Amino acid sequence: MPDLSTCILGQTEEPLHLHTAPEHRAAVLRMASQATQSLCIHTRDLDPAVYDSAELNEAIVRLIRRSSRAQIRILVQDSSRAVREGHGLLRLGQQLSSKVQFRIPGPDHRDFNEAFLVADVAGYVRRPVADLYNGVAVFRAPFEARKLLQYFDEVWDRADSDPQLRRLFL
Repeated sequence: MPDLSTCILGQTEEPLHLHTAPEHRAAVLRMASQATQSLCIHTRDLDPAVYDSAELNEAIVRLIRRSSRAQIRILVQDSSRAVREGHGLLRLGQQLSSKVQFRIPGPDHRDFNEAFLVADVAGYVRRPVADLYNGVAVFRAPFEARKLLQYFDEVWDRADSDPQLRRLFL
């Protein structure tokens, strides 16, 4: 597993190559724990091996408490598994619905097969093929993070609320 202990969001430029779900989970947690403004997550199904952990939920709660402007936006292509299995991020979204928002990509973006998290427009964790765990984490890559965020914003602006999540939150 890559050594994440010295990685600092907004400072560490060296890419870390990730190959397993635990490596992605550790990189996501490290990055989320250091975020001060925002987290944007694009995922096919809220991959529980990466995103379903009490530690990640705690990092998100700390981010929200640190900043009244904190924003967590999550695009999930198919939430059925997460709803069925009781994913922790969904429960957190229920409790903090004004800060943790979920949407489903519109028809033009539903076939996008990539997964990523962008933290503070400073760094990112990315899997070019969402179904595989080969990817990269870069804690300081503002240009690439901005490009991912531009795509995310485009999809977000055209996204719909997820009927499965709407039922869950009622």
